[in-house]
Amino acid sequence: MRIKRKFIVAAWTAVGLSSGGASHATNWVMAFGTEPLASTHRLLGAVQITYENNFDCRDTRGFVGPAVANNGVVVNNCRVGPELRDDESGLYLQNLMLGARGNLIPGRINYMLTANAGENVANYAPYNTERKYIASLTDASLSFNYIPGMRVRAGLLRKPGPEELYQGLEATDYIFLTDFVQRVQIERFIHGNAKATAPIAGQGYAGNVSRHGYDADAGRDWGLQFFDAFSHDKWTHTYSVMFGNGNGIHRGDNNSDKDLNLYLSSEYDLPGGKGPLKHGVKLYGYHHKGVRNFIIDANGTESQDFDRIRYGIGMKALGYLFGEDNGKHRVEFELMFADGMINYTPTANTADAPYGGLVQFAAERGNKAKGITLDYGYYFNKNWQFDIRYSRNDLLYETANTNPAVQYWTSGDERILKYTTLGVNYHFTPKTKLTFNYEFRNVTAPNPARTTAGAISNPSTINANVVSGSVGDRFGLRLTHSF
Repeated sequence: MRIKRKFIVAAWTAVGLSSGGASHATNWVMAFGTEPLASTHRLLGAVQITYENNFDCRDTRGFVGPAVANNGVVVNNCRVGPELRDDESGLYLQNLMLGARGNLIPGRINYMLTANAGENVANYAPYNTERKYIASLTDASLSFNYIPGMRVRAGLLRKPGPEELYQGLEATDYIFLTDFVQRVQIERFIHGNAKATAPIAGQGYAGNVSRHGYDADAGRDWGLQFFDAFSHDKWTHTYSVMFGNGNGIHRGDNNSDKDLNLYLSSEYDLPGGKGPLKHGVKLYGYHHKGVRNFIIDANGTESQDFDRIRYGIGMKALGYLFGEDNGKHRVEFELMFADGMINYTPTANTADAPYGGLVQFAAERGNKAKGITLDYGYYFNKNWQFDIRYSRNDLLYETANTNPAVQYWTSGDERILKYTTLGVNYHFTPKTKLTFNYEFRNVTAPNPARTTAGAISNPSTINANVVSGSVGDRFGLRLTHSF
């Protein structure tokens, strides 16, 4: 049975990644990697308490074949977690972060150090409800400024990429990550491709049984970054070249290959705003490429390297875009692509389901996903902010299928996930806000499932539609305070 999956709904990453949302026209490369000359040392922190309710979801009903054992389970799209994973609603401590940053030698060497003790992907092994770490390092870096035009940063770093994932916590506008970023961009690590049944030809190997992963990247990696920014008139152009291990934040290297992460941005300054709310228009693009070593046999004795590629482009603008009398506006567009190592489906979309529940990856190049995000925010005054976001994830819209009887466009593994989120933020102070989100979710399995011979598999098609049809709307309420 091949059906879509959603990794733990509340697998929130650490500070800066802990919630979805549009950022503003901020140069995050420089914000994370540099310090003002007058800065010495300062503490920073944040706490987020979140209530989530997947009220419109339904227990799975109507499975056929051996999968009938999964009737009555709740898919991961509709679960609160990690510790409340079996519940469809609940209150949890999404983030509890404390850190320090400052200059060691002003203008030459600076540092950033943070740890997070919240209920998020930094402290839980993927697909496992048991807490693994009391707290985890989420930033640990030194930056050096000795070479004109090239700063050097080393340690545990955020990987420059999509703004939704790269931005700082104080800039997030939404509670929930878009599905593409949550599912495809954030990387979870398991030792082997855990297909329990014969795979579609060319789309993965029948590997060892695995219900849980061993680590996640939280949008970060241990590595070395070369970066700097150059200003001309009202424009600021920024580059970043980062080499990373390509493994989880608690691990060393995955193999002898290094990830290469490239990032470019150009930002046009607009008058007004400061910090994460600085007014401006930013254009950016990124490309990530790495190699993952993956066990491909049930005995765990044979492994193979697979490429993992992610890239995208985006635009964000914040300011008095339509005249000061109309208040401030935020506009965002982002287009994202993934090729290879696509995390897609445990059986019945739950890693702990009675029948199957195995974590599955579409490992080969040619297995592709693409996402789009459109976002608009209106700042009525210093207290009230209103947001609307549309996102779509075309998961496995193309597969590395070598079987001529099954064409790319008939992939039974394809899922289309379309979410529309309405949001309200009330800012009590610049550092404290209450966020409300209501998310309309539409999930479909557009193509019938097929056997390796190309024939339509009615049981698998029925089961895929059972899972897709069980996903409903959700709403959330979150209190954020940072310092």
